[in-house]
This record gives sequence, structure tokens and C-alpha cells, in this order.
Amino acid sequence: MVTEDRPVIREAPLIRDQVYQVLLTKLINGDLEPGDRITERVTAQELGISTTPVKEALRRLENEGFVRTMPRRGIVVGENALTSFEQVITVRGWLEGLAARLCAVRVADGDLTGVTALTEPLELMKDPILRPVPEIIEINASFHDAIRDLSGNRVIVQFLGTLLGVDAAVRKRALQDPDELQRGNAEHIDVGDAILDGDPDRAEALMRSHVLRSGDHTLHARTS
Repeated sequence: MVTEDRPVIREAPLIRDQVYQVLLTKLINGDLEPGDRITERVTAQELGISTTPVKEALRRLENEGFVRTMPRRGIVVGENALTSFEQVITVRGWLEGLAARLCAVRVADGDLTGVTALTEPLELMKDPILRPVPEIIEINASFHDAIRDLSGNRVIVQFLGTLLGVDAAVRKRALQDPDELQRGNAEHIDVGDAILDGDPDRAEALMRSHVLRSGDHTLHARTS
């Protein structure tokens, strides 16, 4: 029987990405520590899938520096896994900040094409109604997605697309803390307002600060 806290993989086309997400979340939550061994067979059994997507997910994690292969031990969480996480957050902060800047530039130039993709989640964030966490996660993701798309820069979108696993893991962890949820929501509103005001400098600074602070909070929550 499956318990509520056990991750289950359901959508076949995205299995390897979901396995990656599950393992990365365990690392960020502290369920996996540097030096811990990860076996393909056990992981596959836990998730009720074959070992193939697990291998693919572990290969991606290794390429990103989160795990490494050791002689006679197999795959283990890397000693520098948290450093890799910090580096990813730093890159994401600057790219998200640049995306917010480009959005604000478009607004300042009078180009409001597709801006409703941003204003809709922004209005939901300003609504004081209490929402279930899954809905909040979806709204937050829509907000960030809209900014990336409205930036008009395909390179930024592509690079940030490779970081979505870390992004989702950080967001899920952050939303477990009610205070962090309120802080993040307020920061999103400030970023959105800066973009709609057509203020590139403010939009970039606020977005970068939000991403870096949220990532730092995740690391401190992990070690506290």
C-alpha cells in the first residue's frame, strides 16, 4: 500500500525527469547526505518503475555535480553536492533577474503582448484567499514561466529550462514553511509590480534578490 509521503511516478513520458526531481528533493531536504549511496535497483523499486529512467536521472545528476561514481561503491552523493546547488542557484538568480529586466524593458517600450500571462498569476498572489499548497506551487510556477517567456530571449528560456528541477525542488521546500511562503509571495508581487511599472533596474534587482534569498533559505532550512 502506498503511503502519502512516498513519491509515486505516474506520467510515462516524463519518468526520468520525475526521478531526477525526487532524488534532488531528497538531497535538498537532507534525506540524502554527501557520501550516501544511491542504487538504481532500490530506487526503481521504491518508485515502482524500471531501472532505465533511474539510470538516466542519475546520469543527469552526475553531470550537474550532485552525485559521482566511486569504485566498488557505485553512485554516491558528491561531497560538493551542496556547493553545486549553490552554484546553480547563483546562475538562476542572475538569469531570472535578466529575464525580469527584459520584461520591464518591453513594458516600458509599450509592448504589452502576452502580458496577461504575468498579470493573471500576479492578481492571484494579491488575492488574500487561502489556497492549497499544490495550487500555490502552480501559481508561482506560472509567474516565473511568464517572466521567462515574456523576456523574449530564447537563450535565457533554454538555460533556465535546464534548471527547472532545482527550481521546483527549492519551491517545494520553501512552501513547507508558512513564513517563507508569505515572504516569497510578497517578493513575487514586488517583482511583478516593478515589471508592470516598466522599471528594469528595480525588476532585475528584486528578482535576483528573491531567487538568491530563497535558495539560501532552503540551504539553511536543510542544515537547521
